[in-house]
Parts: sequence; structure tokens; C-alpha cells
Amino acid sequence: MFSVIKWTLWQRRYSIMWWSIAVVGFILLNLVFYPTFKDQAAELNNSLSQLPESAKALFAGSSDFVSPVGYLNSQIFFLMLPMLLTILTIGLGASIVAKEEREGTIELLLARPVSRNKLLVSKAISAIIILLVVSSMAFLSISVTAKIVDIAVPLRYIAVATLGSVVLALCFGSIAFVITMLSKSSKAASIGVATLIAFGGYIIVSLSSTVKWLKNPGKIFPAYYYKPEDILRGNINWKYFIFPISIIIISAIVSWWSFNNRDIGN
Repeated sequence: MFSVIKWTLWQRRYSIMWWSIAVVGFILLNLVFYPTFKDQAAELNNSLSQLPESAKALFAGSSDFVSPVGYLNSQIFFLMLPMLLTILTIGLGASIVAKEEREGTIELLLARPVSRNKLLVSKAISAIIILLVVSSMAFLSISVTAKIVDIAVPLRYIAVATLGSVVLALCFGSIAFVITMLSKSSKAASIGVATLIAFGGYIIVSLSSTVKWLKNPGKIFPAYYYKPEDILRGNINWKYFIFPISIIIISAIVSWWSFNNRDIGN
């Protein structure tokens, strides 16, 4: 099992490196301008207050843009970081096993003393490790840059907000993963469905604060339970992690059942 994990990580070493560089770069570009925003807080608040409430909800989650918490939430945690991690995990979920199957190398792996269960677990662990490496780089860059530009948000709140982004992204990745386990030809469908749930849900949940009839439908999407601004303010409610973690667990069970009950290569 460990040999499969090592081989998978080695195969994706350049992807891990470039994803880490890209995420760190995006974070630096967003946070380095905070001193300028802080110096012009009054003018910016006046300008941003003219935006429609729906636009504020869609792109920032609140009307607070220039306080330390508001800036960190709007520039990093509300959209940018979860979006990047979601793209990463959906890609991993759709390809981490399907790539081996499509290229015909999965039969070679299973011909060794590696059971289907071990192969599936190894691939899932590899994907989680990749996500954790990239998200750890994100956390470190946020923490260091926030300290440099004087964004006074406690480190533990940044850590929990990053964890929330990871769990949310892993939820969407697990949906892509379970769909790819249904058949060899389901990779495209897995990416499409997971992306629709991720970004369609984000739009519905963001607009539910201004469009009241969307509030109840929004509760079926994982994005509804992602509350980065509350976390950054110290209002950590762990019950919001239950829904996405439940989806991850259910997806893992269905993936295991499907992978063990179909002909590999079909």
C-alpha cells in the first residue's frame, strides 16, 4: 500500500509543486495590498457601500471589506482559497484512479499483491496528502503575510478557517471520486457534476441572504455550512463541519462498494 502511495505522489510531484506555487502566489498578491486598503478605508467603505447587497453577498460574503477580518475573509477565505482547493480536489477525485484505469495500468497494479481495497485506500490517501500539502503551504503563506502586513487575526482562527476550506474542497472531491468509481467512462460526468454542485451551490448560497426563497434550497449544498467570516471572528461552530464530513464518509462507502462490485476496465 505504501509503495502505491509513494509512486502516486512521485508521479504528481510537479503538479504538487506548481499548485503550491500558484496558491502561495495568489495569496501574496491578495494580501500584500492590505496596507494600501487600510490607509484608504473611509473612501473604500464609502464606494463599496454603493454596491448592491447581492453583489456584496456574491463576492465577499458581507459588507465588511477593509477590517482585518473582513479583508482576509473577502480576499482569501470566502472565495479564492476554497475555489482553488476545490478545483484541485475535483481534478484529483476524477483522475486519481481513473487515470490508471484509462491507461490500462490498473490491471498491472492489481496483478501484484495489492487488493482492490488497498488500491482504493492508497489512492484516496495520496489525494488527501496532496490536498494537505497544498493547503499547508496556503496556511503558512497566509500566516506569514498577515503578520508582515499587520492583519491582526489570531493564528488559530486562520488555521480553523483553512481547515474549513480543506473540508469543503474534500467534500466536492469525494463527489467526483464516487462518480468515477461507477464506470470507466464517467470521468467527464464526475467533473461536471462536482463542479455544478460546488459553484452552483456557491451562487445559490451567496444569494440566499438577499433572495429569501433560496434559503431553504441552499441548505442542501455544502457551501451553506462554510462560514469563514464567523470563524475568523472567533465564532467557531463545529456543527457546520458535520454536513460536509457526512458527504465525504457516504462518498467513501459508495466508492468502496462500487469499485469492489464492477469489472475493472469497464
